[in-house]
Amino acid sequence: MPKKLFICSLILAGLSAGAFQPAYAQQSSAPNLQKGLGSLFSSPKEEDLLEPDKAFTIKTSFKGPATLVAVLTPANGYYMYKDKIRFTLKDAPGVVIKSVKLPPGEVKNDPTFGRTETYKQPVQAEITLERAPSAKNFTLVAGYQGCHEKLGVCYPPIEKTLKLHLP
Repeated sequence: MPKKLFICSLILAGLSAGAFQPAYAQQSSAPNLQKGLGSLFSSPKEEDLLEPDKAFTIKTSFKGPATLVAVLTPANGYYMYKDKIRFTLKDAPGVVIKSVKLPPGEVKNDPTFGRTETYKQPVQAEITLERAPSAKNFTLVAGYQGCHEKLGVCYPPIEKTLKLHLP
């Protein structure tokens, strides 16, 4: 696991468990470091990290009997990696994914993943399905990953399971 991702995972785990409380030393030989760390975990007035379900959302709708549209939305100040967006099906007798179309993203030189495309705005994935006439229900599994732009904190990969009914 890349060092940045491991550290980010530890930070997120601590945040969700409420383990981090701001602490202030009386003296410090590195005031800028203390200020930087204090701003990451301090007062509610400052930018806080959102829980994954609020930082990145997904909504689906059908555009015809064989086209599913998934809209992935990063919160303000967050971005998602294009190459980390994945869709699979389960419990889907008679339904398969034929293709997934994503628009071009904004190219970013990421310290962990190198040159990669990202989305800072809602992105629409068009998923073309091949389906048997008798197919009614299936489960879509959506995977994605993103980061907070300003703080540089990346979330672990997220997987959402959505039970859907075909039109």
